[in-house]
Amino acid sequence: MTTHKTSRRKAGCNENDKGYSKFRTRWRHVLLIDQQIRAGVAPNCTKLAQELEVSRRTILRDIDFMKYDLGAPLDYDPKKGGYVYTEPNWVMPSLRISEGELFTLMVAEKALEAYSGTPWVSRLRQVFSRMVASLPDRIEVAPQELLSRVSFDAGGSAEVDPAVLEAIAKAVGQNLTVDFNYCRLGADESRAYKVDPYVLRRMQGTWYLAGRDRRSGHIPLFSLSRMRQVTLTEQAFDYASSGFDPQAYFATTFGTYQTFQCHHVVIEFSGFAAKLVRERHWHESQKFTDLPDGRLQLELDISHLDDVWPWVLSWGRNAKVIAPKELAKTVADHAAGITGHYSK
Repeated sequence: MTTHKTSRRKAGCNENDKGYSKFRTRWRHVLLIDQQIRAGVAPNCTKLAQELEVSRRTILRDIDFMKYDLGAPLDYDPKKGGYVYTEPNWVMPSLRISEGELFTLMVAEKALEAYSGTPWVSRLRQVFSRMVASLPDRIEVAPQELLSRVSFDAGGSAEVDPAVLEAIAKAVGQNLTVDFNYCRLGADESRAYKVDPYVLRRMQGTWYLAGRDRRSGHIPLFSLSRMRQVTLTEQAFDYASSGFDPQAYFATTFGTYQTFQCHHVVIEFSGFAAKLVRERHWHESQKFTDLPDGRLQLELDISHLDDVWPWVLSWGRNAKVIAPKELAKTVADHAAGITGHYSK
């Protein structure tokens, strides 16, 4: 399990990102310069170039990096014939984390796979690579080895045009009204919308936009997968004064439907379902009550029942709706329809 400096260097040889190696090399130069200055040795470009087997131009770039990127108070001292810190108490910024914290970073980086195709994933990977490049050599587990031991299931991710996602993200970031054509589920034709985009949210494998429809004044959820002909306008809106609260908006949302209604849902689970349901966090309002014979009662306060009945059906005979009656009837009707497919 334990690997040392040689293994880390070998793992780095497999990196496709040239920027990773370049940053790693520069950081090694910077550490050496800092160590020599603090040891009382005023290093100069000629000696450093010889020691690191690079050109004087490379060392000058490293010095500029320390001065302008890291904010190092570096200056050339003619009497000492090398560089010194004009502020002796200055401390070079560094990233020193434990192995456990590094593993957490690896998991976060691996989770980016679920966001492939988005305009942000490549930039986030670059930031992550720079963070890894600056790690001290005391970290003994190679990041690349850790990554191969962590996996995420993206599930049934919906296809989203990267150009659409980037356009909507830009509209959200700059508070710009956006035009697009959209076909709702169950509708035969699409229609044009003009929307003030409030919040982007990834749910159940796809991206959604919560925004104010300029025509109705309502704030529905739009699936980016069903957006067409997205156009950013030059019309800005004041998000700060909109009064929109994302936490309150999604507080009663169980899935992807959202209304201003509230339904108190009670479902009884038995068998394996009771064990699995108890193990997970399904909703902020959830409340568990243990029943005889290993059964479990789940209570939820949600805004739309259309998110719940497919979930109830997925548990088969091990889930029973207690309330509301409307939900129980919907589940019963769909269950009868499914049975009808196989009774002929």
